[in-house]
Amino acid sequence: MNKTTSVYLDLVRFLAAFTIFVAHANYDRFTGGMPYSQYYFNLGNDAVMVFFVLSGFVIAYVANGKENSIDTYFISRFARLYSVVLPALILTVTLDYFGSQIEFELYNGDWYETSYPVARFLANFFFVNELWFLSIRPFSNGPFWSIGYEFWYYVLFALAFFLKKPIKYILITMVCVLIGPSILLLMPIWLMGVIVFKITSTRDIPESFGWLLLMLSIFGYLFYRVNGGQEYILEHTINIVGTEFYENLHWSKFFTSSYIIGTFVSMNFVGFVAVSHRFEKFFSLLSKPIRYMASYTFALYLLHYPLLQFFSALTFSKETNETVPFIVLSGTLISVWLLGAITEKQKHNYKRIFTNLWQKCRNRKNTTSTLEQ
Repeated sequence: MNKTTSVYLDLVRFLAAFTIFVAHANYDRFTGGMPYSQYYFNLGNDAVMVFFVLSGFVIAYVANGKENSIDTYFISRFARLYSVVLPALILTVTLDYFGSQIEFELYNGDWYETSYPVARFLANFFFVNELWFLSIRPFSNGPFWSIGYEFWYYVLFALAFFLKKPIKYILITMVCVLIGPSILLLMPIWLMGVIVFKITSTRDIPESFGWLLLMLSIFGYLFYRVNGGQEYILEHTINIVGTEFYENLHWSKFFTSSYIIGTFVSMNFVGFVAVSHRFEKFFSLLSKPIRYMASYTFALYLLHYPLLQFFSALTFSKETNETVPFIVLSGTLISVWLLGAITEKQKHNYKRIFTNLWQKCRNRKNTTSTLEQ
């Protein structure tokens, strides 16, 4: 992957996270709606699909590079996840407790789940929050659901990529039975990213075809959205699978529309790789600020929702106040900036911890084997 493509993907990653933030910030209980809110309100799920394709691409890239063994692969994945997941869960519990004490009305809805708090925390900590038809929301932190999907995509990819048959097929089957249909329904979108990596790393794509894919991805997506494509697809999906099954899918119920979004995203990535040399100077000039913003993507995604809830509780008033949206938005973004700087620095410490744990497990296993001989 050349530097221009890498910077472009970082920009896409940040814009996807920021789109999700804006979509959620438009909720009435947070800001009372913002200008042009109708254009952002329904884009949150689309942005998550961008993450899924991008995640598949990046995982395929690192598995073919520096993370070329199953131990280094999982150590890096756990370090990346827990460096933000653990602080996000702790922050969510803390902010939700104090926020609900300040203004419970803002927490009195299906966006705030508190039953069985210890089990709820642990389910999300161990990424079993979305198995089968479960959807265990970590208190107010709705965006957390996708982590419960991506973790299992990491696992399935590792089994398929690093293990030999027949054991890999046995383990893949066992994991698929464990995680159930909801997670598996969106896996094709994640795998699109893996396919994009394979295409762009093994084939020379003509520049003319690259421009065609790039333009089709942009204008095709706009046409699909403006003309109500999502609504049309969802209506027919419900008619086919039935309302009860559709509702039980929770975050996967938009799967048919998500396949279309994932296809547009994949076309965009393949097209850009083919024409990336045309943007070399542009992205070279902007690489530092883009890299800097992108380093906060994971923190922005996992921290923004409980922060929006908390700052809304702090500024809650039944009377219209034009300063409230500014305080809520700026307070959230500044907090993400401060907290994100800390979590990013901890990633290497987590990697060291997981490396040490793995080495201890291997040493104990070797010691046991020696004693048995």
